[in-house]
Amino acid sequence: MLTLLLPALLSLHGHSAELSSTETAGLIGRLKEHRAKFPSITADFSEEKVTRLLQKPLNTSGTIAFTAPNLFRREVRGTSSSTTVCDGKQLWIYYPNFKEAERYTLGERAFFDDSIAALTAGLNFSNIEDFYRYEAFREDKGYRLVLRPKTGGLKRMLKQLSVWVTDDFMIARTETLSPKDDRIVTSYRNQKAETVPASRFDFKPPADTKISTPLGR
Repeated sequence: MLTLLLPALLSLHGHSAELSSTETAGLIGRLKEHRAKFPSITADFSEEKVTRLLQKPLNTSGTIAFTAPNLFRREVRGTSSSTTVCDGKQLWIYYPNFKEAERYTLGERAFFDDSIAALTAGLNFSNIEDFYRYEAFREDKGYRLVLRPKTGGLKRMLKQLSVWVTDDFMIARTETLSPKDDRIVTSYRNQKAETVPASRFDFKPPADTKISTPLGR
């Protein structure tokens, strides 16, 4: 009876097996090759944020476009809408409900540049070794990578980043855990490895927008 029940129990709880260091290195290499072959992706996403400051989880959805190594556009829809755009030189965060925007310039603050590179490493896997210690697991529908930051600056922002990828190396889900154990789970769907026009990463705030530069000019 136990023999008959075991497969059913495994299917309910899922199966996860840790990869050896050699297998993990091979997986990272294949992920890098895939991103080099398909440097751009677009997708819809849904996200759940759980923090001690919120009485209930905050759920949002939107779209993302990304081109390696650091071009991205992330648009959040709904009552808490926002647009985050990085063209490799500047990063904008625009809040249309408040007509406010934050502008950050890359190349002026090493810690900020490293933060952007570290956070996008979960999408492009390039230079992942510079920022994280990691382990990988084989799961039923692909792989799960668990990334833990190496540097003190990144550790103050991030406790752990988990990335689930499918067998064909599409990103299915990410889970970000902060040092205070706040958690953000992002699930991706309708993902396409397609060329994204450079104009998608251009951003010019509306004329009536109040612009701030949190890191200085």
